[in-house]
Amino acid sequence: MSYLLALVAESDEDSTAAQLAAEAQRVAVHNNVDVVTLAELDTLPAYSAGLDTEDGRPLIANQLRRSTLEADGVLLFADEGMEVSPLAESVLAWLAHSGSGPAPAVEGKPVAVITAGPGEVVNQNMADRLRKAGADVVADGVSITGSWSDPATITRLGDTVVAVASAG
Repeated sequence: MSYLLALVAESDEDSTAAQLAAEAQRVAVHNNVDVVTLAELDTLPAYSAGLDTEDGRPLIANQLRRSTLEADGVLLFADEGMEVSPLAESVLAWLAHSGSGPAPAVEGKPVAVITAGPGEVVNQNMADRLRKAGADVVADGVSITGSWSDPATITRLGDTVVAVASAG
């Protein structure tokens, strides 16, 4: 069974991005994929090289990197808007820097960027930044504009989960 890490880069527990991540967990089971959401990601501070040291790195940043390294792939969920949210900025920055490791945690990892809302500006921005960090972005431009419980949305989420799991 493949193991995918879901990262919800929105601080509101009831955001559409969080609902999409929960739905991705449900559809993943039908595709023999295990999707686990990293808890407390909303406590991740903004990236700072001064914090990114063995003694100063926040526990949640260590958990983010360790969970990413252990996962077969990553599903990054965020709400679409005019710009990347502060939490999504933090997630991207912590994943893009190597810390004390030899490479960024996302290097070589299959990743899907899934945004909730119209447009794909934020989605493309995040996908491009993950590619620069060495991620294998196998699904970007996945912008969900309808209801997260709509059958077409569920099918699209299932297809995305399978694409990431198959690339891992």
